[in-house]
Amino acid sequence: MKQLAIASLLILCLAAAAQAGVINDIRTGVVPEGSVVQVSGAVVTAVQNSSFTMTELPAGPYTAIWVYVGAAPAVAIGDVVEVKGLTRSFYGRDEINLLYPGDAHATATGSSPVPNLQLTTTQLQANPEAWESHVVTITDGLIVQELLPEGMWRADSVETGLSVIFDDYFYDYATVDLGDCYNNAYGMYQWFGDKWIFKVFTTADTDCTVANEDLSFGSLKALYR
Repeated sequence: MKQLAIASLLILCLAAAAQAGVINDIRTGVVPEGSVVQVSGAVVTAVQNSSFTMTELPAGPYTAIWVYVGAAPAVAIGDVVEVKGLTRSFYGRDEINLLYPGDAHATATGSSPVPNLQLTTTQLQANPEAWESHVVTITDGLIVQELLPEGMWRADSVETGLSVIFDDYFYDYATVDLGDCYNNAYGMYQWFGDKWIFKVFTTADTDCTVANEDLSFGSLKALYR
C-alpha cells in the first residue's frame, strides 16, 4: 500500500511538472511539431492583430511561445490563459496555431504580473533561441547606428558593441534618429525573416551628447546612468 501511495504521488508530481513545462517542452523539441497541446497557467506578455505571446511561470529560457489566433485575440496582457492548439514552426519561429483542432481555444482564467526579465546583449545573443518570443528588458545602453528598410534600425550596445536590430511594430519609427541613445529597451525578441529582431515596446531614452573626445563604453554609459 505504501509503495502504491508513493507511486501515485510520483505520477501526480510528474504530471504537474509536465503541465508546468509544456511550452518548454515545445521549445526544446520534446513535443514534436504537429502535436496538439494544451497549456495552462501561462501569462500573456504581448498582443498583436491576430496573435499574442505567452510565457509560462516561472519565466526563464525556452518558456515563451507565439500563439497564432487568426483574428483579434480575446485576451489581454497580464491574462493567465488556457490554450489548446497545434504546434508548428512558422518560418523558423515556434508557435501554437489555434486554427486547429476544432476545439482549439485561448481562454483567460485569471491575471498575473508580466515576468520582469532583464538581460544584457551578451546574455540575449549567447543563446537567442532560448529567448525567442520572450518580452524582456535589454539593460545595456544602446546608440542608434543605422536606419534600415521596413521600419527597422540598428543600435549598438555601449558596453559590448553588440548590435541589436529593432523593429517598429509597437513603436513610432518616425521618432528614431541616428545617434539616439537608450538607457534600456523593453520589447519582444523574435526571429523574423532571416534575422533576430527586437520588437520594441518602449525605450528609456536619454541625452547622450558628449564632447568630441575618446570615451570607453563604460564611461559613456555612466554619463546617462
